[in-house]
Amino acid sequence: MGRWFVVRHGETEWNAVGRIQGHSDIPLSEIGRDQAQAAARRLAVASIDVAYSSDLSRSNETARIILGERNIPLHATPDLRERDYGIFEGLTLEERKDKFPEMFAASLVKDLDFAPTGGESPRATSARMTTFIASLKARHPDESVLIVGHGGSLRAAIIALMEFPLEANWRFVMSNCSLSVFDTYPDNAVLRLYNDTSHMDGVVTGNQGAGI
Repeated sequence: MGRWFVVRHGETEWNAVGRIQGHSDIPLSEIGRDQAQAAARRLAVASIDVAYSSDLSRSNETARIILGERNIPLHATPDLRERDYGIFEGLTLEERKDKFPEMFAASLVKDLDFAPTGGESPRATSARMTTFIASLKARHPDESVLIVGHGGSLRAAIIALMEFPLEANWRFVMSNCSLSVFDTYPDNAVLRLYNDTSHMDGVVTGNQGAGI
């Protein structure tokens, strides 16, 4: 049996004001670093054999803060990047609505094949994450793995791991620096904890759901 500790990155300034980040490399804010420190305290006694993060700085820095001085290998990979939002990146909801009204309206429909110009569809993100999850399970069947990534791509990863239908993309949320825990088996996975933020007591948080 393996165990996966899944953490969304800490807050950024774009998160706080509701700007979509996607592949844009936006660093952690000071609040985000405080959140990552809270996650580090939460996982301080957890046995972790290996860690993976997105290669975008907000995820990679979160992972490095969580690991601290522990001698645990950390692999930064573009496979864990957030969904690419193309021309929507850097825009708030109101800006998307004003600049691209037709595309904005299309984005509100639960369409697995919709992608903003230059971006990635939910189906494409799910395919990317399905490949990554299968590879990770094969490489670390009996190890404890820390995975630090982004709200949208991590939801797609969880859907792949749990073998949920792709439409479940719209049924999950992940807060900044929340913790989810899974036990993995060759032919199954068991959800032990999801989107837990109890370690964030006393840490200031901003707009948790925006600016993925």
